[in-house]
Parts: sequence; C-alpha cells; structure tokens
Amino acid sequence: MEVYLGLDGLTASMANPVVTIGAFDGIHLGHQQLIERVKARALELDGTGVLLTFEPHPQRVIAPGTAPPLLTSREEKIPLLEETGLDAVVILPFNRELSEMEAEDFVSGILCKAIGVRFLVLGHDHAFGKGRRGRPELLRLMAPDHGFDLEVVTAVRENGDPITSTLIRNHLHDGDVEKARNLLGRPYGVKGLVEKGEQRGREIGWPTANIALPFPEKCTPGDGIYAVRTVVRDQVLAGACSVGVRPTFGVGTRTIEVHILDFDDDIYGESVEVRFHRKIRDEVAFDGVDALVKQIERDVVEARTILTQEEH
Repeated sequence: MEVYLGLDGLTASMANPVVTIGAFDGIHLGHQQLIERVKARALELDGTGVLLTFEPHPQRVIAPGTAPPLLTSREEKIPLLEETGLDAVVILPFNRELSEMEAEDFVSGILCKAIGVRFLVLGHDHAFGKGRRGRPELLRLMAPDHGFDLEVVTAVRENGDPITSTLIRNHLHDGDVEKARNLLGRPYGVKGLVEKGEQRGREIGWPTANIALPFPEKCTPGDGIYAVRTVVRDQVLAGACSVGVRPTFGVGTRTIEVHILDFDDDIYGESVEVRFHRKIRDEVAFDGVDALVKQIERDVVEARTILTQEEH
C-alpha cells in the first residue's frame, strides 16, 4: 500500500482511481464496508483503490472546542488500512483554507485534477467542503460532467443503530469495551511507552506497567478495571488493566496501568499495546492497602477466566 502525504505525484502512479473520502477514525465496520466497495470497484475497472483522509481531524480545525478524542492516530490507522488490501492512502493536511473550499472546487481541483478519480464511493451521510455542501445529491449532479461514476453506500447497523465513530466513543466512555469491539471488528487498543510510575503496584506485590499515551487526544475507556491482552515484544499476553486515578491512595493523575499475567521482564521505555476485552468492575476506593490487594487478587483471577474462556 502506497501512502501519500499530500497531493504531489499522485496521478502519474494511479490507474483508474476508485476513491472514498472521510476522516476514517477507528476504521470500524462501517468504514470497512466502504473500503470493500472501493476494492470491488477497483477490481472491475482494473483500477487503484484509494482512500482520501485528513490530518488533523477536520473538527479540530473547524470547531476545536468540540473536537472528539481520537480512536486512531495516523500511526495506528496506517497498519489497519494496510490490512484491508487498499492500494493507496492519501493523507491531506486539513487547515482553515481547505475547510473553506467550496465543494465544487474540491471535486474539480482535488478529486479530478490531482487524483484523477474515475469512480467515487461515498458514505450515505458523508459531506465535505464549505458548509458541508459536498453531499451525494450534489455529486450525482457533478459526476457526468466531470467524468466519474458515483456509488453511495448505506449505513452498516448494529442493533438498528448506524455504526459511527461517535457511537464507539460513547461505548468506550461508558466502559463497554465489548460493544466497542463489536463495532470495530476487533478489541479497542491503546499504544504507548512503558514509563516509571510511583512503584506502588510492585510495593504491594502486583507490579504494573504504566502506559504513557503518545498523544493527549487519544480516546481511552472509562475508569475501571478491565481484562486485557497486551502486545509486548510481539507476544500477546493476558493481563488486568486499571484505568483511573487510584483513589485508594488519594485522587491523582489519571493513568493506564496493566498487570501482565505470568510476566516480570523489565520493559521500561518499550512500546506496548493494551487491547481491552471486557470490563471487570468500576474503580473504587478501598479502606486500606490490604483490602485493595485482596480485590486485585480477585480481579486477576477474573481476568484470567474471561480471557481463557474467549480462547475456547
């Protein structure tokens, strides 16, 4: 899969581009259906399947005060897109100038002139350009004069609701990582470097790896204790993860700490990924360290049971 940062040098390397457009935060099942349609159309046309996306997330430019936390950074998104079998991804820098571009100019200047689109695959609710005028209705009118065909893909639904990045964020906020996994098609993951914390876990006999998030906009599950799998040095290991402020020791900074089962290597400074499988319980304050330790013992047993059951 080719990755282009910007528009330079695109048309010379693409035959019969079949393009879809969007933020594609999360690469969830709805996004995956769009991508499958792109690949199918590209196969029919002996063409190139292209995904056009933006960085930063458009909302961070248009209305930064309401911008959502991100399900995927660029570094997380690219490997997920590569797994889909797309031919190319174009990452377009999103700025104020682009946000004010008329939809017609976006089609003629970017889709047609820069990319050479032959077929456009669009989500039913997608809109682009100034005032979000670039909707399916406008594109149907423009397509014949600009030499491309259009397919509008209906929503993928779960229990009657369209699958959206917003819905997944809401599930994560509620700690319902199982519902989030159903909409993503995979467990939700958080990547980061292992940093030294206050060593409280090691002091009480349950060492944890503190995960430093690579960017502050990353969406994290709501506070609680979770059964997780942790990718360490290409191994996928079972664990129990705490997300929260450790109230037993006094409310502090919000952290993500994972106890990796049957593992005690020094991994400070290494990159790991925590994949959330099921919430075990809410985060609560205990009456002292002894009570906390007893609960951690139960949490670890529960995490092991959950993850073992998933394997069978």
